[in-house]
Amino acid sequence: MAKSATMTKSLGSYFTEWCSKKPELPALVYMEDGNLQFRNYQTLYADVLAWCKFFQDRQIGKGERIAFIAPKCLEHFNFFYACWYLGIIAVPVCETLGDLEMGFILRDSDPALAIAEKSLVKKITANSGNIPVIDVDALPCGDAQAPIELPTADCDLDDVAVIIYTSGSTGMPKGVMLTQKNLWINAYWSREIYGMEHHDRIISLLPYWHSYALICEVLCPLMGSASCAIAKDIRDFKKNLALYQPSFMLAVPRIVETIKLGIDRQIEERPPKVKALIDKAVYNASRIFTAGPRLDGGILRMLTHHTFYDPMVFRKFRQAFGGKLRCVVCGGAPLDLELQIFFKYMGVLVMVGYGLTETSPVISANLPESHRLGSTGKVLPWLLPEHGGDYTFKDDEGNLGKHLRGQLLVKGDCVMKGYWRHTDASAKSFEEGWLNTGDVGYCDADGFLFIEGRKGNMIVLVGGEKLHPEHVEDAIRTSSVISEVMVIGEKCKNVYACVNVHDDIRQKNSEADLKKLVKSEVLKVTSHLAAFQKPKDVLILPDFNMDEGTLTATLKVRRFKVKELFKNEIEQFLKENGEEVATKREVGIASSKVLESLANSTPPPARNNGDDDK
Repeated sequence: MAKSATMTKSLGSYFTEWCSKKPELPALVYMEDGNLQFRNYQTLYADVLAWCKFFQDRQIGKGERIAFIAPKCLEHFNFFYACWYLGIIAVPVCETLGDLEMGFILRDSDPALAIAEKSLVKKITANSGNIPVIDVDALPCGDAQAPIELPTADCDLDDVAVIIYTSGSTGMPKGVMLTQKNLWINAYWSREIYGMEHHDRIISLLPYWHSYALICEVLCPLMGSASCAIAKDIRDFKKNLALYQPSFMLAVPRIVETIKLGIDRQIEERPPKVKALIDKAVYNASRIFTAGPRLDGGILRMLTHHTFYDPMVFRKFRQAFGGKLRCVVCGGAPLDLELQIFFKYMGVLVMVGYGLTETSPVISANLPESHRLGSTGKVLPWLLPEHGGDYTFKDDEGNLGKHLRGQLLVKGDCVMKGYWRHTDASAKSFEEGWLNTGDVGYCDADGFLFIEGRKGNMIVLVGGEKLHPEHVEDAIRTSSVISEVMVIGEKCKNVYACVNVHDDIRQKNSEADLKKLVKSEVLKVTSHLAAFQKPKDVLILPDFNMDEGTLTATLKVRRFKVKELFKNEIEQFLKENGEEVATKREVGIASSKVLESLANSTPPPARNNGDDDK
């Protein structure tokens, strides 16, 4: 790992340097007309400069904004690097947003230009006011044999490079301003930590308007002359893993859980003798894993694993996912311990990390040489005093200290510049130079960080008991019956679980039997929790999904949206459980205030765009 890191030039200047190192190597890998295609660094550089020339011809320069609204595509790389080359602020926008949120973001960011996929142009034009909107296919391609020569913009390292709007999972979206230095410092250390080199390939599954993907999939690979495989549909990740053969994968827990579920179902379909062999392999691996450096009885068990069980069992699992996958970096939410352990048996390290958009995004991560199951790893270098950062915890009495349990506060080069046009929100987020993450946790004696949940999501029961719903939800998600869960109970006598059930389980059981099965499962997987943390009852709801907005594009549950969409069902459910007093408070539609704010938000002054095409 590098001892120090200092950014000396702009992202645009670094981009030119990265492309010149190994111009013949593939930068991007993608599917076109059913065939695997490659775009090398030389071609990517030419395309980026062609986009730069296009923006210059429209007189869009340093400090202005350009919005990009499209599903994952090659052109995202052209967009980001062309913006950074010219000092333009990139505004990536989720393409599945509704009209109100889309309109709000476009009015709030006030871009000089909005670029959109062809199918979205009409929708965006209707919500953009007088902002020019163009089809992404109208932008030029570069000539790799005769690239355009353009000077990079003279950017300050603290200049805003991108505005990323929060997903709005709990309320009104805000534009997080991340600087050139924010992006570079996080990408630099991430590459150093995970050792991404030119022979590596990361598969891109997450959306680029998410800071996690922006850092690890757009910036990190190019730093090390590696390649990024662009998988357009997150739901086809198993097929894409086999096709693109990545060595790295960025994931959210839902993806890892689905992979494991697929493996379990394949195992169930095997003959009894094969299942017995797999069981023996897992048992042998578990003994080695739990023994650690003691080898649990000697070299024989290790030798058996590497010479017999690994090639006969675990290697076949790896081959099903391309055969080269060695590391999965997982964030966005806690990941079940059993999943981490299983993938370690399989020979794939699942490194759980933690961060938020406001910290660009990574704060801590488990590393190959230093990891602890159940934790989010140790705080990473850019938050250590020797690199200009720091972290602490604030308890309920307002005391600060690394030894305390409480809200996590951080400072350093990874911390955002603030919220775009929301100075009040920025001021509330900072406390005497510290960014309050809003997450509650602690560090153990060895410095490993444990996150217990969001301060704002904390449920307070009528008896005064406090709990983080995430803690209960993580336990419930370990069930093979339940696909998704949201815990409710604010100002109630008990907590309750709103759950989704896997389709095959739902189809095999009557309504009454299904309710009995699910309730039994919830009781079983939460048996280790305190009495007040155990759900009294379960409500089976239709599957949460992105189309209805109950899931974000990174597969997180939008709590307010679930409460809004299933208001009547939740209200009746709580009444049946004797929670009449608390019903109104629990199912209050938080999103109504959000939508009201969006609808009533005052747009910025009209932009004078002359005769620009729309």
